[in-house]
Amino acid sequence: MKRFSAILFCFSISVAMHALEIREGRLKLIIYENTGRFSLYYLSDIQKDRYESLFVDQDPRTSFIALLLDDRTHRLGESTAFRSRMERTDKGVKVYFESSTLNVVQEFMFLRTEGAALVDAVRIDLKMTNKSDRDLAVGARITIDTNLGEKTTDHFKTDTRNIQSETILIPTKDIDIRWISENEKFGLMGSIIEQGINPPDSIHFANWKRLNDAPWKANVSVGRNFNLLPYSIGDSALSYYFDPLPIPRGADRTVSIMLGVSNPSGFATSKTENNKGLSQLLQTSVQTAGSPELALRTDLISVRDLLSRIENALTDSGSISDEEMAALETITARLRERNPGR
Repeated sequence: MKRFSAILFCFSISVAMHALEIREGRLKLIIYENTGRFSLYYLSDIQKDRYESLFVDQDPRTSFIALLLDDRTHRLGESTAFRSRMERTDKGVKVYFESSTLNVVQEFMFLRTEGAALVDAVRIDLKMTNKSDRDLAVGARITIDTNLGEKTTDHFKTDTRNIQSETILIPTKDIDIRWISENEKFGLMGSIIEQGINPPDSIHFANWKRLNDAPWKANVSVGRNFNLLPYSIGDSALSYYFDPLPIPRGADRTVSIMLGVSNPSGFATSKTENNKGLSQLLQTSVQTAGSPELALRTDLISVRDLLSRIENALTDSGSISDEEMAALETITARLRERNPGR
């Protein structure tokens, strides 16, 4: 039994009116301006432009980032100690949380996983800078309210095990590389150990309400099911924990995770500024310019880029994947629809 009501539904509608939406490749990222909370969607059908959520999106508050600052917890977007603002970047978007002692920058950067023709993952960096006149002990927690695996016995799986009940992973001891929450059609993949990223101190898979109600860490009960009677039944989630470390005056600490569409090959480590290509072209084909003249110029550029992309694909590999073909056909159809008779 999920915990949504008419009140929460109305809240989600009102919040959505103040959200920034970014589409990149097969992902849609929605960031809520007043809180910095985010939702992530997968373009499951390129030609029909159909997106499906990768984790719970009815109420964006169920997934969150929290800080442990000098033994006091702050949920970003809720704590009155932090003011927030957003900024678009060439790589994605940054959300700033600023207090009298600590500045936090949450940056989203889009990625392509191995073998993917289009962007299908995002890296999230959380940079914490000490602006006080003393050392600060700061830890970070990232909680994701997953739901794709809740109709199956295995709510989660990793590259080494299936997870059917409450589990704690310690990356310095365990050999798991990534976790997946999936249904019969697709899955959400999250990083555990990835090259170039410091791993979390622990990842706790448990009932969502147990995690949500804990100010910092919930008591671990390995083997417990994902229920919390009487209302929270089969409701699983996970929390990344980066334990508190001292940050000297003027210094900073960065923690990172990756989220994306499940892929047996895992995450790519390169950023998309080097290979945006088809993802950028797909996004451009959705947009319409202001004046008819500017719109035509934009479409002409898109046509040239489209032909160049096809030529490069055939030259590089001699073939085009089904994903690339679907994207190319969609781009062509959109351009034809906007320019009938041309």
